[in-house]
Amino acid sequence: MSDAVEQAKLYIQDENYKEALKIAKKRHSKDDIEEYMTILDLLIDEDYLLALEEKGMYYQYYDETHDNGDYGEKYFDEYLKKQPRSINALCDKAMSRFNKNKVDEALEYMDKAEEKYKSYSPIEKPRISKKEIKMSKIELLIQAKRYEEALTNLNNYENTYGGDTKSDLYKGQMLQKNGENNKALEYLERSLQNEDTVIGYNSKADALYELGEYKEALKNYNHCIEYESKIDDLELLTNFNYKSAFCCVKLKDESEAIKYLNKTINMLNKHGRLPKDLEQIYQKCSFEKERIMKTGEVKDREFRKTRFFSARTSIIILIIILIMYVILKMNGY
Repeated sequence: MSDAVEQAKLYIQDENYKEALKIAKKRHSKDDIEEYMTILDLLIDEDYLLALEEKGMYYQYYDETHDNGDYGEKYFDEYLKKQPRSINALCDKAMSRFNKNKVDEALEYMDKAEEKYKSYSPIEKPRISKKEIKMSKIELLIQAKRYEEALTNLNNYENTYGGDTKSDLYKGQMLQKNGENNKALEYLERSLQNEDTVIGYNSKADALYELGEYKEALKNYNHCIEYESKIDDLELLTNFNYKSAFCCVKLKDESEAIKYLNKTINMLNKHGRLPKDLEQIYQKCSFEKERIMKTGEVKDREFRKTRFFSARTSIIILIIILIMYVILKMNGY
């Protein structure tokens, strides 16, 4: 048994559970998951609730399979049995339900966390404020694409706490999703003055696009493209690339549109089966590319880079492959 585990055991014997938990977290940071879990289990045996939450958090965020899709929920449930007024565990449970696509249940747990704020468990201090709980609920609604509900909650948030950089960003985004593009721009501009975000520029570009300001929209989409290597959200990546193509179409720059269309089509091709909304964008880009190419006014330089064998060369290659196959079979392969 390692020195770290032995030291943790000594702390546990002295009921210094906080220091033992610190050792466990250090083992996690060094990717020694076996010792990390060993120390957590020792602490859980002593009924140290923070270790129970820590184990749930590991499966929520770090484990590759998320404990076979449980997302740490059984540990949060165990915690809540012992401490039903724990705001932290209620928020943790909400995220587990959300990750299992139980959005309504996740929102219910966020509401419970907010309600319990008046009488939370005296043995723990909530990790997040009531204000942050409200914002977390808004973020869950946005991720679930329940934009009208998110906008209603943003209005309530703004009435209670006033606006801030994050609420301005989200409200601008939701206003744009709900077709209020001019009003959306006011909030997005205010948010972007305080913090540059790809989501902010993408939403600003979407609002400008819907208002027919294609040149300005393209400028903002290109600002997003500068940071695309750092983005792993396929839906977001697709949006500012394919919309750039259609900005160029509207601006009568079809040779530039082809570049964006090729980029979007190739990007989506790499991801195999697509969600319905992305599949529709893929089809839209393919049809638009075909329409442009049929005019005969634009050359697809990317397509022209592809080299094909002549019919004669193809037949020779096929014959060679067949001969090699026969030789291998004769030699027992």
